[in-house]
Amino acid sequence: MAAKTLFTNANLVLDGFTELQKSFDVLVHDNRIIAVSQTPLAHEDAKVIDIRGRTLMPGLIDAHAHITGLSLSPKNIAYPASEIAIAAANYLRCSLMDGFTSIREAGGADHGVARLLAEGKIIGPRMFYSGRALTQTGGGADFRSPDEVLDPCGHTGPFTVMSVIADGIDEVRKAAREELRRGAAQIKVFVSGGVVFPSEAHPTIYEYSLEELRAIVEEANGRGTYVMAHVYTDEGVRRCLTAGVRSIEHANFVSEETVAMMARHGVYLDPTFISLVQRIESAAETGLPNNIVDNLKTTVARGQQVYRWAKRYQVPIAFGTDLWGPEAQTSQLREFEMRMELDDAPGIIASATRINAGLLMQNGNLGTISPGAYADLLVVEGDPLSDLRVMTDPQKNLKLIMKDGVIYKNEI
Repeated sequence: MAAKTLFTNANLVLDGFTELQKSFDVLVHDNRIIAVSQTPLAHEDAKVIDIRGRTLMPGLIDAHAHITGLSLSPKNIAYPASEIAIAAANYLRCSLMDGFTSIREAGGADHGVARLLAEGKIIGPRMFYSGRALTQTGGGADFRSPDEVLDPCGHTGPFTVMSVIADGIDEVRKAAREELRRGAAQIKVFVSGGVVFPSEAHPTIYEYSLEELRAIVEEANGRGTYVMAHVYTDEGVRRCLTAGVRSIEHANFVSEETVAMMARHGVYLDPTFISLVQRIESAAETGLPNNIVDNLKTTVARGQQVYRWAKRYQVPIAFGTDLWGPEAQTSQLREFEMRMELDDAPGIIASATRINAGLLMQNGNLGTISPGAYADLLVVEGDPLSDLRVMTDPQKNLKLIMKDGVIYKNEI
């Protein structure tokens, strides 16, 4: 007999409301929500869970995760595949226990991890993975030292799981096709340098021509999916907009005019604050040079201004963390804290649920409590719409976690 679960006496976080909606019943059948009602629902053959006035909300979505990154240290980035795999499994388990029932993996995970998740051999969020990110020679994800040469497969030294080097229209087409062939849910591309490792190209240096970007977007669109771009600057973002990129990652150094252009093009902005703050906090431990730390502080401040512009121009703002290594297992929910001075609680929760679902092309499936949606549900002690801090202490306040109709934690 198919499994049914009935949640009763639930206060719901629902789309478009800034206050909890009181006293609902929610019925789950297998892995889908089949009924949401303010009148009592029949519960024959259903397991009844009386929430007793706690908050029932959609599972969280992290739109920028890196499950295979083991360390932030620029001196220690090469690890054996076995260690990466074990660490990835631990990352996924911790992420689910923090309430993230879906993640978009932004470079590193592959079909092997996805298969193990689907088969239940490891536990974690449902995963929309990008495979290896595309970068040009000398680009933002070309992590080779000056004396390293490109291997025949285009891999980038110790970060072979994260990125692949491709130059020119033919090469980027082939690279995109290869990641899509291996099951990538979307394509990740580096369109500028970065702000963390000394070996990275500078964030103001943009890469990939408009023609190359158009070719990548064309390949993704041909498979019914889209491109997400790591990019920081006006020129890079505008090039992405012209090429048809859907998701702009970071964008910390863009102008107000470019943000207005993003609104007109209907793209998503995915700012990632906690990763920058965490890297500043761990600089001494990881050996990050002082000049990089100063750059990170400037990057945070500029990103906060871009966030405010995005709110003004109604750019849909995603919720991503961009965390690496063990820090991801303890800091993922701190992204809520990073946004509290920039946005209200309903807006931030919408970013981590409904807006991210739209970004992932999963409207109606994820990020909502409505009939037909996947049964990805959290029971929270307290009201996150009035006090978002309850989301930052999952051990105390996260009482139940359901993903795909399966309960992974129940302390009710």
